Amino acid sequence: MTGTTSDMTSPAPPQATSDGYHHGDLREACIAAGIRLLEQGGSDAVTIRGVARLTGVSHTAPLHHFPHREALLYAIAQRGFDQMLAALAASVPDPAAPPVVQLRAYGLAYVDTAIAVPQLFDLMFGRPRDAVGETAGFLLVDLCAAAIERGDCAGTDPLRLSHLLWSAVHGLASLYVSGYLGSGFVTGETPDAHLAAVHLLDDLFTALEPGPDARNSHPSKETPR
Repeated sequence: MTGTTSDMTSPAPPQATSDGYHHGDLREACIAAGIRLLEQGGSDAVTIRGVARLTGVSHTAPLHHFPHREALLYAIAQRGFDQMLAALAASVPDPAAPPVVQLRAYGLAYVDTAIAVPQLFDLMFGRPRDAVGETAGFLLVDLCAAAIERGDCAGTDPLRLSHLLWSAVHGLASLYVSGYLGSGFVTGETPDAHLAAVHLLDDLFTALEPGPDARNSHPSKETPR
């Protein structure tokens, strides 16, 4: 995937100085350190003391920004969603591309980023997050509405279509992240998650193509499929 894997890698925390961190740097350093711990040992490895050790500050210093471990995990998950949104945006070179083209690109980027940072992916979706990640959901619904309006996808409800597409892509990503797919557990599977996502999206959008009558009801469509 072009322009996504590098976007999801964790930055190294800045080096500590003799007088500690400059104002405003410690929070970012703690998040970066938390992502490093997450990648090395999963969510159980992320602790306030652990990020303090990696950032070179006292074990109480991170508490100024994260009053407890859950607040730190929440911030790391939020960073993961921010990075995923950036990766999704980078996956579409032309923002004016047809909505189905964008949906395909986003689906591939979604799977690729999950595979690139599996521990972060698990944390992002491992517990209720209130409004965290909601922007990505709104974007998906808007694209589904545009695809329906343009006559590229059957159906009338963009929310239902978005649930179908998200569930399919997220499910595939989760199966590869967990190792149920990609490790030879299922006979005949492909070990390449990206290729599996290509096949999944091909099958989905083929099944979602509207019939001739539905296409004729969208005269504004530029070219017939």
